[in-house]
Amino acid sequence: MTRLALQLHGNLEPERYGELAARAEQYGLVDCTVHDLLFRRPVWPLLCDVARATTRVAVGPNVTHPHLVHPVVTATNVAHLDDVSGGRAVLGIGRGSFYDTVGLAPPGGLAAVEEAVEVIGRVLAHDTGGWDGRWFRLAPGHALLTGEPRSVPVFLGCHGPKAVALAGRRGWGVRMAAQWDPAYPLEMREVMRRAAADAGRDPDGVRFVVETWPSLHPDREKARAYARRLLANFLPRLGPLLGFYGIAEAEVEAARAASAGDERALDAITDATIDRFMAAGDREDLARGLGALADAGFDEVSFSGQLGPDIDTALDMIGAAARPR
Repeated sequence: MTRLALQLHGNLEPERYGELAARAEQYGLVDCTVHDLLFRRPVWPLLCDVARATTRVAVGPNVTHPHLVHPVVTATNVAHLDDVSGGRAVLGIGRGSFYDTVGLAPPGGLAAVEEAVEVIGRVLAHDTGGWDGRWFRLAPGHALLTGEPRSVPVFLGCHGPKAVALAGRRGWGVRMAAQWDPAYPLEMREVMRRAAADAGRDPDGVRFVVETWPSLHPDREKARAYARRLLANFLPRLGPLLGFYGIAEAEVEAARAASAGDERALDAITDATIDRFMAAGDREDLARGLGALADAGFDEVSFSGQLGPDIDTALDMIGAAARPR
């Protein structure tokens, strides 16, 4: 049975997060995460709002980053969220993006992510032994001063095979954004499962969550037009997905031009490209795409972002799809 989940972004009015999360829980969605991204609303206060408005869904950042905030600070935020939510916190982490906007070269890579999760885990466990890594260090004798020792589920937000393999080796979950066509996540899921087995872990114990940017509305053309505009902002940043699906460089350049304000360039973003990465359309489109993912064996799908031209209408459509599941 495919489970559905919700990821909200930091572009809504503050009062909307608890309200939308409560509706998602009522519809039977299994978690409500919040995207941690520069120049948006700060993620941890929003997650506390989500936690207080709900009683069952898992809550956490999807995803946070190791270099803009030290992992010890992230650990204290996770611990507080776990307390506020009654033990429902999860941690999503990735290498990060948009470092260039604050004058940073992409630091650390996957090795730094792995170290950050190690540090966070030690802090949450009240481990006082210290840690001496390449990227992050903890002096011995220091421990979290509040709450009880705990651990929280970790998932890695990633696209590439090296990161997916790391998640498999460490037993973390994977959340892979911009997926609607099952072909690429199928290949990456096998990479994850092989890495888990080679590390002596149970491959079935590592969750693989397909995440999509939906644009849903009863008016299909309205939904598709919104999807084309949204995808223009993200298409150039999809890295290995572009080569896998053979997305033409001219289409990527058109997306860059459209995101910079050239409305005419939107026409170059094809329907086929939209359907690779987005759940875009009406209820029939949504049901068909979820069916394809279920047939491919994916048991959890997360819907991320604004959800469509009208977020309330789109959430109702997702809720209607969740009820039979």
